[in-house]
Amino acid sequence: MTKHQQSEADFNASLAERLRSTPRAAPMHMNDLPSGPSKSLTDLLSDNQDQERQPATDEPARPSIADQAGATTTRRVPLHLIVDSPYQPRKKYDETELQLLGETLKGRGQDEPITVRVLDSGKFELIAGHRRVRAARLIGWSELDARVMHLSDRDACLATLVHNESNVKLSDYERGLAYQTALKEGYASTQSAVATVFGCTQARVSQCLSLFDLPQPLLDLMAKYPELITYRKARVIKEVLAKHPEGQEAILRAVEVLIDKPQMDQSELRAVLLKPFEAKRVRTKSPTPRTIIDRNGESAFRVHVKARDILIQVEDGVDVELALERAMAALREFAVTLEVPKKQKANNPAG
Repeated sequence: MTKHQQSEADFNASLAERLRSTPRAAPMHMNDLPSGPSKSLTDLLSDNQDQERQPATDEPARPSIADQAGATTTRRVPLHLIVDSPYQPRKKYDETELQLLGETLKGRGQDEPITVRVLDSGKFELIAGHRRVRAARLIGWSELDARVMHLSDRDACLATLVHNESNVKLSDYERGLAYQTALKEGYASTQSAVATVFGCTQARVSQCLSLFDLPQPLLDLMAKYPELITYRKARVIKEVLAKHPEGQEAILRAVEVLIDKPQMDQSELRAVLLKPFEAKRVRTKSPTPRTIIDRNGESAFRVHVKARDILIQVEDGVDVELALERAMAALREFAVTLEVPKKQKANNPAG
């Protein structure tokens, strides 16, 4: 199994520890870039619990997150009882990668338990392990080791978002969905706070969220093809849309070229998007040549005129030298009747 920023075991251990911890962590100063999600996740889970507690004194105290985490157990869970998390930001799974992961499971067994939470229906909602569950089903397994937790919807949403964003290679669009959910659900109120939650830079948060400034047809396209448009390509699209607002429909159609050519870089994409707006070269029709016929009505000379050039084409059977001599004589006779303006000589700087 490929490890990313944080291993499954590390995440599960740190999450359980954070949920059990009662002391509040000191607030993080944003002068330095955050190094990981652990500290901020502790704060947010505690904040969520504080916000959800009712101030009335005549009601029994609601179990704390630490109490809920205390009920965590590890057990075998049937795959048919495991359901996907509605908070999972990943929208697309690579079938080839799942097959390879399945072969790894068959060869090495399950290295680490998946993480789930108990639902009222008796089923188990995934917190971490969406790919492993799919791979296990592909190879015919019926159950997996799972760390079973008891979390509220709000805490499960946050844990799922943070785990998957930091451990799974997501597209810019999928990361943006996670950041957008964090803002919508109130886990963070600013992009800086979102960066703290996910243990990433504010620049990455801003870049991924910028995708949602694109027109709705492109958002619909990314929902179908999550990896289609990176934030860098989105920047190019916005530049072209700003330059040619009247051509939005043509630009949106042109973006679809990325479906067949996903490796296209920004410069290539810009050229494709701008192509419909390039000035079309007007082709002027060449003038029809003038024909000079002989006494029998056959073509003797074809005269082509272009700007100030006169081209005389001598037909077969006509003496070229004689034709040149006669033409030159005619031109000399014509020239003596003209008064061509004198050409001014260029000033000589050295003189």
